[in-house]
Amino acid sequence: MKNYLFNNGYYPLNNRYYRFILINFKETNNHHNFLNTLSDALDAKDSFVIGDDYLLFYFDQDQDVIKEMFLSLSIDYGIIAKAFDSGKIDSRRVEDFHGLYDFYRDFLAKKTYAFANVNDLILEVIKTDIKKIKNLRRPVLKDICDNSQIEKLILSFLRNNLNVTKTAKEVYMHRNTVINKLEYIKNATGLNIQNFHDALCMYWLITIK
Repeated sequence: MKNYLFNNGYYPLNNRYYRFILINFKETNNHHNFLNTLSDALDAKDSFVIGDDYLLFYFDQDQDVIKEMFLSLSIDYGIIAKAFDSGKIDSRRVEDFHGLYDFYRDFLAKKTYAFANVNDLILEVIKTDIKKIKNLRRPVLKDICDNSQIEKLILSFLRNNLNVTKTAKEVYMHRNTVINKLEYIKNATGLNIQNFHDALCMYWLITIK
């Protein structure tokens, strides 16, 4: 992955989409065993180090499970560390990795937290320098950026205070179709816009261009 991301090399994995979890240790004692255990649990496909940041690359897994796993292993190994989970990244766009990593370095690296994800990153950008949110639009939304029907649905859902029934009526869709579209959006972006904070993130991603 390092050659692909930094040296114009070929993409070495089978899936079009991948994720990474970035781990930064406050202390380095016993972190190798911790990383090996976490890597096995994630079924990590590759890993490398950038400075003090350890990156593990993997495919889809439940994000809540990963968070609980990381926090539990940190206690088991007596590790003081923090982690950032990237969410899904499109391998066709190398720049999306660099965009997310750079935003992490600028907005989250110096913050105090145990485990953060893209939602946390977006909220931090909103609080700190909201105009820069447009640079996260493509890495987070991916193909949704080019899907006017989905964008229309999202804006309707937000306008109707996250009410599925009212949204379905406004966009002339069956209620179950709207629910399926919301699940598609969640899987594509990591944002569950039926949740207020995720909906806030989506609002700014959609409206600031």
